[in-house]
Amino acid sequence: MQSGQRNRLIASLYVAALLAGAALLPAPVYAGAFIFAGEANGVDVVTHPQHYTGSGGNITVRVCINPADPNALAMEIPVQNIINIYNRLQPTTGNIKLGGTNNIPGGAIDFESVALHEVGHCLGMAHANAATESFPPPTGTEFQRNFTKATDGPNNVFDINAGPDGISGSSDDVRGDDVNLHWFRKSNNNPFTIAGVVDSTTYARDLASLPGGHSFAANADRTVGAHLGVTNTEAVMQQGTYIDEAQRTLGHDDVATLRYAASGVDEIANSADDYTITLQYGGISTGNCDITLQVTATTGLAFCGVGGIGIALDHVRISTATIEFGNSYNWFFNPDTVNQAPVLAAIGNQSVDEGASLAVGISASDADGDSLQFSASGLPAFAVLTDHGDGTATLDINPVSGDAGSYPIAVGVVDNGLPVLPDSENFDIIVNAPSLDSDGDGISDVDEILAGTNPNSVDSDSDGLADGYGGVVPLAALPGGIDFDGDGFVDGELDAGTNPLNADSDGDQLTDGLEVAYNSNPLSAGSWPAIADGDLAPLGSPDGNVNAADYLVAVLIALGELTPLPLQLAHGDLYPPGTPDDVIDLSDLLLLQQMILNAP
Repeated sequence: MQSGQRNRLIASLYVAALLAGAALLPAPVYAGAFIFAGEANGVDVVTHPQHYTGSGGNITVRVCINPADPNALAMEIPVQNIINIYNRLQPTTGNIKLGGTNNIPGGAIDFESVALHEVGHCLGMAHANAATESFPPPTGTEFQRNFTKATDGPNNVFDINAGPDGISGSSDDVRGDDVNLHWFRKSNNNPFTIAGVVDSTTYARDLASLPGGHSFAANADRTVGAHLGVTNTEAVMQQGTYIDEAQRTLGHDDVATLRYAASGVDEIANSADDYTITLQYGGISTGNCDITLQVTATTGLAFCGVGGIGIALDHVRISTATIEFGNSYNWFFNPDTVNQAPVLAAIGNQSVDEGASLAVGISASDADGDSLQFSASGLPAFAVLTDHGDGTATLDINPVSGDAGSYPIAVGVVDNGLPVLPDSENFDIIVNAPSLDSDGDGISDVDEILAGTNPNSVDSDSDGLADGYGGVVPLAALPGGIDFDGDGFVDGELDAGTNPLNADSDGDQLTDGLEVAYNSNPLSAGSWPAIADGDLAPLGSPDGNVNAADYLVAVLIALGELTPLPLQLAHGDLYPPGTPDDVIDLSDLLLLQQMILNAP
């Protein structure tokens, strides 16, 4: 049906059962932002869900599907979606999805949208608009039904005037002696917003608390929303739905109404009598159910039949609740869950040697904020998964001798949403047999042979650096070995990036180990260590002694008759002491002369 041809269906003809309680009049009531509020029982009545008695805490309301319903299985996902939405209590805009923006077949009515509305009644909320109970068809019109919920006042006639803007249900309506029943936000009377704290300090029913220039409480009708700049949005508790229309999330007005009730009998938030509501899925069952849904032969589209009982002055709780849907309508049962599956972070194959240990961090996220639980299947005896209960887990792998092999396992995570959804990953734990490393340099004999290094020598090129990586060979195992970072292990060629088959990788006549020891770059001939010991002779092969021969080499360099190489500069550049200037000149000769004269 095209939008211009739509006839709005009555989405809720709820039945209010007789109230029990000495302070309440035993009369059915069909008006109010809260069920049972009106002329009979008082316009200030606030209605609470089942099990609330005036004491604070969490209230659990079980929602079930009648097992006798032939649609029971198809109803499960929509009902669980509704429970998720109410438990999140998240106000939304743009919650009206028409035509191609939803998954509803043409000509069908969305069961989930209608049921979301009816569950709201079963929790204590009435229509935000006048609805059919105030202006019943066929004499009423939709225009009249969209006015804000009110009693007809002392004159027993609903006074309706849409005011200057011509929009029924907006803030400038003129309602005569009608008594408002809609709780509005005091600061702006805008039902498409919500206060940070919702209670009697921020919301009111009495029109005396309206902002200046407002004449009546506005309700969250879609036309009012468009007038206020909020399109395709309407309170779920606004009566009426269309064919091929989805409205599966709550509006600000819906959330504010529930939060106001949750401020307790003192109507002040953050006090001892506050409560929270948790809807719990009771399954396809008739046992221990607070709200039961079923499709029946009722002639109306849908209704919630409720009973109530007084718990304090102007405060009532629901005592019974049943929802029925007419079987003569073309219902669409949404197959898509609003619960989002958790996402397990990638793990990948894990490799470890026999006798070694490996701790693999595992984590997952959940867009809904659900609690997560990890599990594993196929774990070998040497592996254990520990769930930390915070969205992370650790897989500890400790193979021993004889465990070499490949072990396919699966790690999974599930959330606690409705329905429970999983994610998992299959991967291998690869346990390697220990490889022979004759010289203990951290490189297996096979790899050393392939690389051309000596599998029986920790330092194949005798440059003072082990062939492999540092942290493998104890310092004492390699006389003259370099421990640049002071960790007690020989630093390796693979740490420095040098060639394990060339003692002088950059060809500057300084061994790689010596350069590393003196914080020089063993891969750059233009970088040399500041040894500054004056040992220059024999030229190109210092002998460890400082004497006249060394002075003679230094004189030749200072006179420009010999070009110094990095080797000579490393040993003969003495001035200034501690910070050589990369030249050998008269200043260096004077210091070298002193060293020779003072030599033993």
